[in-house]
Amino acid sequence: MKKSILIIFLLFVFTFPVFGAAAFAEALDKDGNSVTWTFSFEDGKNVTKAKNNAVKQLKQQGHANVKAGTTTALNKGFFAVLQTAYWVEGVLKNSFVFGFSSKSVDDAKKEALKELRKLPGWKEDQGYSVNKTGEF
Repeated sequence: MKKSILIIFLLFVFTFPVFGAAAFAEALDKDGNSVTWTFSFEDGKNVTKAKNNAVKQLKQQGHANVKAGTTTALNKGFFAVLQTAYWVEGVLKNSFVFGFSSKSVDDAKKEALKELRKLPGWKEDQGYSVNKTGEF
């Protein structure tokens, strides 16, 4: 009986999913336009650490105006980065948006599109492109 419980316990421990966290950060120019972005993944389900590392990467590249983007506590999954250039009151804006999913790249794109719809002044007819997709 003890041996059975020990085996079940060990199976549970070794099949338990590893935790992780992922985050995006983006660098902005003086007008608030997105210039570039970066991605960070951390073991240990520490979203704050992933976010801070993503921001740190861009600052080490010399970018002064950096903001954290979307984060997730998924230990594995898919991501999508969408890019758009759109007009707001006669000013051309450039933005990146990010999405995560545990299911598929297509779901990650849908999540990123939800973020895109939140951008002030962006309209669907202004369009977007898929900048990058991947798995982590």
